[in-house]
Order: sequence, then C-alpha cells, then structure tokens
Amino acid sequence: YAASRLLPPGFRLPTMTATPRPQIRPYAAADRAACLAIFRSNLPRYFDPSELPEFEDFLERPSGDYVVVEQDGLVVACGGCYLREGVGRLSWGMVSQQHHRASLGTALLVWRINHLFQHTETPEITIDTSQHTAGFFARHGFRTTLQVADGFGPGIDRVAMSLRREDWLARAQPSPRGATASPGA
Repeated sequence: YAASRLLPPGFRLPTMTATPRPQIRPYAAADRAACLAIFRSNLPRYFDPSELPEFEDFLERPSGDYVVVEQDGLVVACGGCYLREGVGRLSWGMVSQQHHRASLGTALLVWRINHLFQHTETPEITIDTSQHTAGFFARHGFRTTLQVADGFGPGIDRVAMSLRREDWLARAQPSPRGATASPGA
C-alpha cells in the first residue's frame, strides 16, 4: 500500500476487527454454571451473597422467559422477563463483571422490553433493582417509584422502578430536530 511508505520504519497500521454481535437465546440447563459464575462475578456490589440460593433455585425452574447473551461462544449475560396480572416484570438480569460497559446489558434490556411490550395489553414494565444499577435503567426511561435502604442486604438498597409503554414508544419517535432516538440508544 503506497501510504505505508509514509510511515516510520517498523510502524504497522492497526487491523480493524469487528466485534462479533452478541447472540440472545433461551436459557438451557447447560447454561447454569455460566449464569452462576456471572452472578458470583457481581458479588458483593450488585448482589448480596444471601441471594445466591434464591438464584440457584430460580435456575432450576426459570419462570417466564429467561435468556442468555452469548459472545464469542461464551455466556456473558443473562436475564428474564414475565407478565404478572398484565404488568411486565424483569428478573435476574446481569452481565459478567468483566463485560460491564460493553453494551451487553443494553442489548439484553432492549430485548426484554421489546419482548414484553409486544403484548399490546402490557401498559408498563417494573423491576426491583439496586441503587448501583438504577441509573442504567433510568437512562432507558425507567422511573423510580420506591427506594428501601438495605432492601436487598447491607449496602444494597432496593429500588423499585417502572417504564410505561408510552414512554418507551416515545423514545423511538423522531426528535424535534429530525434526529431519531431508538429505544436503548
């Protein structure tokens, strides 16, 4: 390449490699160990150790739709959703600690929100999360409805949040300047 003659001797241009797109698929019993490792990677900041037995029981018989996120053949995130009395609920969503801030949580959240709101009778989605992740959900349109200090364990508040269907759909509408905001952007 002719431009390479302008570079200092020994200098190599970086190669561009595309990061494989994460794949979201249904949870299978074979994913149990990976999901438990993801949970443990988020201790003690995001989950209280006392919650582990409840998560282990949940994985034996997941309720609703529980999915995993695979990247490069590895399960790096998991989370679920279900309907209860017409209201969507998010459950046990988490990303492996070493994969935080890689947009995997956003991909998982958007999948779950869209999955729940495909049911036209679902007016809102709720979640119980912690003060450590409430900002993430707020960036996606969730609003805090209740906060209980140490609600999940010492230093981990329980923060109840909700997202109304119309708020989610409004995020997908063109902005006044003509730019388009998409849910999860």
